[in-house]
Amino acid sequence: MKQQLTKQQLKKIQNLELNVLKKFDSLCNKYNIPYTLAGGTLIGAIRHKGFIPWDDDIDVYVLRNDFEKIRKNFPKELKNTDYFYQTNQTDQDYFYPFDKIRINGTIFEETFLSNHNIHQGVYIDIFPIDIIPDNKVLSTFQYLKYRVLRLALMSKYINISARNGKKKLFAYLINFLFKEISLKSLYSMSEKVAKKYDFDNNNYRRIRNLNSIGSDGIKETYNIKCIQHLKKVQFENCNFYISKYYDYMLRKIYGDYMKLPPASHRVTRHELEKLKL
Repeated sequence: MKQQLTKQQLKKIQNLELNVLKKFDSLCNKYNIPYTLAGGTLIGAIRHKGFIPWDDDIDVYVLRNDFEKIRKNFPKELKNTDYFYQTNQTDQDYFYPFDKIRINGTIFEETFLSNHNIHQGVYIDIFPIDIIPDNKVLSTFQYLKYRVLRLALMSKYINISARNGKKKLFAYLINFLFKEISLKSLYSMSEKVAKKYDFDNNNYRRIRNLNSIGSDGIKETYNIKCIQHLKKVQFENCNFYISKYYDYMLRKIYGDYMKLPPASHRVTRHELEKLKL
């Protein structure tokens, strides 16, 4: 059952997520890892100097080679703290192809994940951004192959009973088509496709968020300089990194991102089963 957040609950969630982001930022500074706020979080930084008032999550982008550095070091750094670094290696029933930092002692249980025995705390999302080839045929092939594998992974992983209508039927169909392939195998196969092109090859200058839900693969394709050239801006009572090319990145996805959406769209995004703050 979807829980409707009160204004007080939403504000507390945002404050908790802000604390996670502060911790993330401090560790990125320690390990010299560049990142940028992304998606609605980036819009919030530019348009509101903080959270979009109705937003209930935080997204950041890091290049894949730095993402691997994070996976290697952050779980150790966060051990025995208020936080938990969530990846398939630290939480074996977690199969999202991006990672989260969760807050211990809290519950933010999404309907799609309610059937899994994983850490369900309040979190921020950390998305890997991957190198893609300049050749459009090769990059399109990589994108389509990854999307099929990710779709199969998510259809087997996400709680099908939480879906409705055509989405539910489609999930059953994908499950049938990939029934002989395990979750772990699909996870490994999708990561292999995403990491095919080497960051050490200076001939590759294009990057893509392969995990963008609903994207056609074009809107979140950028030059690598978009995550190499950064600046700090105000977000709530703090300062965090964003791309110097934020306007170009946001316009590709959202168009006129400074324009507020209709009032009916100003709602929280996540459907929750349980909440503990």
